[in-house]
Amino acid sequence: MTYVPPENVTTNTEMFTWINGVVDNFFFPSVLFAVFFIILIKNLTNPSNTFSKSLASASFICMILSIIARTLDFISTGFMSIFIVLTAVSAILMHMENN
Repeated sequence: MTYVPPENVTTNTEMFTWINGVVDNFFFPSVLFAVFFIILIKNLTNPSNTFSKSLASASFICMILSIIARTLDFISTGFMSIFIVLTAVSAILMHMENN
């Protein structure tokens, strides 16, 4: 499968916009999910971390990244909302686990 190369790309934002457009706006959501699972699995390998702490840290980092990506118009608002809700749920789980 070949794609027409971008024309007059002068900034990184334009390049990432072209990459995201070529794959039907699937590039950045898949990168964020990959980062989420990598951070989650890495945190779960630490014996002092529980699942709720690992989930909270992974979702918080991905929430910050998704807000930045939404500001640059790389992802949709609904996808950003997934990580915001996931961060809130993981914070509630972490609070319940500490009680």
